[in-house]
Amino acid sequence: MKKFILFPLLGGLLLLSCKKENVIVIGFTPSAETEKIATTVKPLEDILSKKLQIKVKSYLATDYTSLIEALGSNKVDVAFLPPFAYVLANEKYKSEIILKALRNGRAFYRSQFIVRKGTAKTLNDLKGKIWAYSDASSTSGYLFPKAYMIKNGINPDNFFKDRIQTGSHDNAILAVYNNEADLATTFEGAENRLIKEYKDIKDKIEVIAYTDSIPNDGIVVRSSMNNQLKEKIKNAFLELNNDQYALKILKEIYSWDGIISANDKDYDVVREVMKLLNIR
Repeated sequence: MKKFILFPLLGGLLLLSCKKENVIVIGFTPSAETEKIATTVKPLEDILSKKLQIKVKSYLATDYTSLIEALGSNKVDVAFLPPFAYVLANEKYKSEIILKALRNGRAFYRSQFIVRKGTAKTLNDLKGKIWAYSDASSTSGYLFPKAYMIKNGINPDNFFKDRIQTGSHDNAILAVYNNEADLATTFEGAENRLIKEYKDIKDKIEVIAYTDSIPNDGIVVRSSMNNQLKEKIKNAFLELNNDQYALKILKEIYSWDGIISANDKDYDVVREVMKLLNIR
């Protein structure tokens, strides 16, 4: 789900080398083509600048680790981060999460275990089979499913005959659909994106298990930010819930359809998985 790419449009080197109180730098990581994201976030800069009465600049990265470092060194004031990246930022730099996404009206999602219909009732039926997932760094595609298996007495390192990294959730599902794999792990409902092209896909596959709920990605601020500015930024983002144009931008960038308040305890389930998988 990667290297820093910094566009003049999105905040030049001067902004990064010398933080000014009258400029807020917001860090993004692309979910699509970099240039497309760069163009898409520009109107959001303008909307937030007007709400905050402070100039807002965007900083675009493709590497969560680098974005965490920028947040920790005060080069970035605010960052959009997924659950694992937030926990790492909090542990290393005391960065604070203030808001999180709503998707389809929910503040959480789950991983799902997909098989060809009728081939397995439980995960134990898949011993010696082939597991397909998007990427080993994917929260819903790999990390939470792996933790779920371990909790249920399955060691995925030797349980499966083979494991395939497919590069996307869609491809993992299609590997099962096309009989190239026996199990796919994805975020809940990922198959719905394939129905238009593969009309019979729901007749060919089924879900046999779900993981615990995973908190949505969120908006994180640097630890050194004063409470007054923090509250101002939080309120500005919450006001976007009443701005259909702003919501359209967030939907295009990260598939967000709303924003709600968040707190650190919401991410304890992520910490448990990180501990289980020895991720630091």
